[in-house]
Amino acid sequence: MAQNVIINGVIYQNVPKVNIPKSTSGTAEFVDTSDATVNNGNQLLSGKTAYANGTMYTGTIPSKSAQTYTPTTSDQTITAGQYLSGAQTIKGDANLQSQYIASGVSIFGVNGSLSAPTISQDSTTKVLSIS
Repeated sequence: MAQNVIINGVIYQNVPKVNIPKSTSGTAEFVDTSDATVNNGNQLLSGKTAYANGTMYTGTIPSKSAQTYTPTTSDQTITAGQYLSGAQTIKGDANLQSQYIASGVSIFGVNGSLSAPTISQDSTTKVLSIS
């Protein structure tokens, strides 16, 4: 946001920044930050800084790099309030198919169709057959 400034009695309109020579070497740059929207470190990545309304803010949002999750018997949560800086991969399994899951059981939304085996005994040869 540009401001109107007076330097040595002269009015300059819509000035976005001012560069002033330093006493040693180089220049000091002053930028109007009154229209900035940052108002705390919770809006910036950890370690990053920004200026708003003349105040420097240091970020506090953690960054989560790429990670692979393997399903288990309990939920795994990617918590809120962090920046995902890499792909978050949930592993799959080609064997998660209905024919490998018992009928009446559902695993990760896959309903089983595998019937329980029947066991019979041949009375003459005493051999068990499972089908």
